[in-house]
Amino acid sequence: MARTNHLGAMGSYAAPEVVAERSDSLTARFHDMMSASPSSGADRHLMERALAYAREAENRIMELNERVHRLEALSQTDELTGLLNRRGFQDILHRNLMSAARYHETGVLAFIDLDGFKAVNDEHGHAAGDEVLRAVGAYLKRSVRATDFAARLGGDEFALIFVRADIRPARERARDIVRGINSLKAVYSNLELPVRASLGTATYHGETDGHDLMDRADRAMYRAKKQRPRIVPFTMHE
Repeated sequence: MARTNHLGAMGSYAAPEVVAERSDSLTARFHDMMSASPSSGADRHLMERALAYAREAENRIMELNERVHRLEALSQTDELTGLLNRRGFQDILHRNLMSAARYHETGVLAFIDLDGFKAVNDEHGHAAGDEVLRAVGAYLKRSVRATDFAARLGGDEFALIFVRADIRPARERARDIVRGINSLKAVYSNLELPVRASLGTATYHGETDGHDLMDRADRAMYRAKKQRPRIVPFTMHE
């Protein structure tokens, strides 16, 4: 991938709840029970103490839930760019293929690979390469719809998932995004580093296998990279 945005165009990740039941219902029911039960002063004091303990326990549960949300989001986020990492990408892709199978949806997976990135690292150092990756990550965040997802798979490899999308407009949107990447200049020290990328796309529907989808997008991207003139954006798709 629930049909909600899990970090994708970079909303917050919807982590599973630690408890299945809303915690605020516990003290509410206990308070109602205490109010309805006649009791002596000593009994009421004990019940009030128990209610205070219950509230404290609920606060702890809420804190744990928030911590789970944060840790789950961090585990699926690329630290350098703030995009999904490979683990987050695979989880989102799996969820969306399941949604496509259930609701008869279509979409497009796009793989983007930077051209000449090794030369940037070799000539200017890894700090310069990191600035290039940050610039691409920031551009992808600005460029995808709230319902779509952007990821850095590792190194200089990125991916986009166009969810519940018509094929032709989604492919054209992917091309537009890569044309934008090819106009970027990452600033490092006093240098302006031009960015170049190749694109491969593959379509999916309700019967698509995830491994096959990724393989088709990967092959299309590498065909584009081999055929692409260095100074002109070039894409391939399957």
